[in-house]
Amino acid sequence: MRACVRSEIVAAGLLAVLAAIGGCQSTASGGQFEISAVEARWASGRLDIRCEQSLRLSEAARTALGNGVPLTVELDLVLRRATSQTQLARKRSDYEIRYLPMSEHYQVSGLADGQVRTYPRLRHALAGLGRVELSIDTGALPAGDYELLARTRLDRRRMPPPMRLPVLFDSQWAHASPWTAWPLLIDPES
Repeated sequence: MRACVRSEIVAAGLLAVLAAIGGCQSTASGGQFEISAVEARWASGRLDIRCEQSLRLSEAARTALGNGVPLTVELDLVLRRATSQTQLARKRSDYEIRYLPMSEHYQVSGLADGQVRTYPRLRHALAGLGRVELSIDTGALPAGDYELLARTRLDRRRMPPPMRLPVLFDSQWAHASPWTAWPLLIDPES
């Protein structure tokens, strides 16, 4: 009987410690990615998308960037039928942010299109990623209701090998917006 009471006390203590640790991690992260709007227009088998997002890096991410570690921001888009939830098209677009110490500027590169932009401050580089325009070739689609799902996150798999494992478990590196769904009406007749 004593062993049961003791194990319950130990279990309650462990739960309290885990809850305290979880609370500390969520307030300490400091990084936040959020998608505020997605607009899309479909015409002739092509979906043109404009995504507005807000990106804020944690102190750990800003420090790593300042020490020469490039960071990759990944934007995922999924087009699906609203009624059946069938996925019709998917697009992933990656953007690399790097610090250039010789010029004291920040560089944002679109990894798919090779477009490179340079900014004098990190806040300007993040604001430059605040509005992203891209296209998805969908082919012919029947008229109807669709959804465009969007998510943006820091791609921790592209970190340098010595950092990959530590960043997976550190809340300072948990930069991801939740999936958001945006309605889209396709009417090929108009």
